[in-house]
Amino acid sequence: MTEKMAIDKFKANVLIGSNKKIKEVKDMAKRFFKLGICLFLILGLVYFFMPSSIQAQATKPGQKITWIFATNPGPAANSWSFHPYPRFQKLLEKNSGGRFILDTKVGLYPPNEVIHAVIAGRVDMGWERTPWLAGTFPQWDYCLPFLWDSIFEYEAFINDPRMVEIERKTYGEKGLIKIADIVVEALDGIFAKKAIPTIADFKGLKIRTAGLFPTLALQHLGASTLSIPTAEILEALKRGTVDAIQTSRGWGLGFGLPDVCTHISYWKAQSIFSGMLIVNKAKFDALPPDLQKILLDTAKEMQGQAVYGGWCDHLQSDIGVKVSRLKVSQPTAEEINKARELTRPVIDKWLERAGPYGKQILAIAADYASGAKIMLKK
Repeated sequence: MTEKMAIDKFKANVLIGSNKKIKEVKDMAKRFFKLGICLFLILGLVYFFMPSSIQAQATKPGQKITWIFATNPGPAANSWSFHPYPRFQKLLEKNSGGRFILDTKVGLYPPNEVIHAVIAGRVDMGWERTPWLAGTFPQWDYCLPFLWDSIFEYEAFINDPRMVEIERKTYGEKGLIKIADIVVEALDGIFAKKAIPTIADFKGLKIRTAGLFPTLALQHLGASTLSIPTAEILEALKRGTVDAIQTSRGWGLGFGLPDVCTHISYWKAQSIFSGMLIVNKAKFDALPPDLQKILLDTAKEMQGQAVYGGWCDHLQSDIGVKVSRLKVSQPTAEEINKARELTRPVIDKWLERAGPYGKQILAIAADYASGAKIMLKK
């Protein structure tokens, strides 16, 4: 073989080898491309079906989040915390450095329906008056007759770690997280055209009231209870359809009851009036961990502010009563204790409806409530 032939053969072998290598590289690139597509699809499916709480871990730090917050108007410090002076909303925005924004919808859902909107995820957060839900969710209504002597007793009870754990479980079972209890003082005003200083004065008295447990309490005191729409209360009093209205001091003053009543008597048929600030659990779990903490801390801060605001609201109402033409009737301690004895069956009724944690909740309440000695026999 000549030198030229050897060189040509070498070149041919190199060319053949190169072509094989090129083909191998191309085949490998195609395999990697197909593998990449498969991995991309698999990861996409995994992320799609991944629990929202895990997805939240991948949320960029610093991302701005906007939630829909459903609430309703009202005359006291509990509703005014959110509307028309959005104290909570502004506090949350400040504490989150502008990252957590609440889009407040007043009246988007009527009272008693906000909770169902939150459970269903139609809104992210809501505020409800807890006693108005007692027919459906009695286990969360601790506003029992003649049990609490002040808003601060209730605050200590609701902050007890045992209560915090019970509410974590019971609200969680409904797909909710209760982040704060926004409470005001007792609905202890009986507005009427006469004084009601004793239990005997309730006999046959026609009283407009609202809520399951205060209604039962007043019935046990001897009253005849009626449910009348708010817009018709004044006319009902003028016509004698009812003899009295049971409500809070501040609400009665603001609604104009001194114009048609001459007396206010203090009976704690509803010894506190609480409100739940709730969020959808799945939406909460999907938040980045730092925003979860900011939300919980801000809600707890707001709860403390609301308790103090509720107390101030109560004191202001006392001043309003004094400057009105209403005459005040304060029952004696002996009469109040008689009322406690008579309304103890309401506690039994609550226990029937409250579910498996009822007895434990009352045992915790007994550590704080002044009325527990008679109402709970503690």
